[in-house]
Amino acid sequence: DSNGRLWFGTNGGGISCYDGQSFKNYTTEQGLPNNTVWSIAGDKKGNVWIGTLGNGLSLYNGKTFRHITAEQGLPGVTIVRIFEDRNGNMWFASYDNGVSCYDGKSFKNYTVQQGLLSNQVYSIAQDKKGNMWFGTNEGVSCYHAKKFTNYTPKDGLPASPVFCITEDKKGNMWFSTLGGGISCFNGNSCINYNTSNGFLSN
Repeated sequence: DSNGRLWFGTNGGGISCYDGQSFKNYTTEQGLPNNTVWSIAGDKKGNVWIGTLGNGLSLYNGKTFRHITAEQGLPGVTIVRIFEDRNGNMWFASYDNGVSCYDGKSFKNYTVQQGLLSNQVYSIAQDKKGNMWFGTNEGVSCYHAKKFTNYTPKDGLPASPVFCITEDKKGNMWFSTLGGGISCFNGNSCINYNTSNGFLSN
């Protein structure tokens, strides 16, 4: 987080915070909505966002936990990934309800109805140009100028789903897939790497 602490989510045991010397643990007894945690991210304000399995989000301000669900506008209850963009907006990838952007006041939700490739979203990234990238069950969606451009195996991706996305120093986008190895997208086409050309595993 912004204070240099490391946070760890567990499968049923809550979360653990390591400050470099010792661990401090948090469970439903301290205010977590669920002890199974799938994602954690700190924001620039010092808050820690926690995505759970089946119980939405929890926002920890250093003292207390605040539970965030559909009542506040969050569309999904299982949060797979949390990401803060360069403008301080928080993005949340859900397992079955697309992605949601929180600007500090309200949520704006994006699903297949708005052009997202799939409502099952596993990864989030932002490139140097400010475009948002989402790895989904069906491939990759890029959000730019208030619209989505989608990329699937038909467009050169080796496989789907896409679990991780990152940008290299040259501006290429890299995607890791399930069963198809990795792919490098230069803005026009994909170069794929798998066991057939030296990659360790698909």
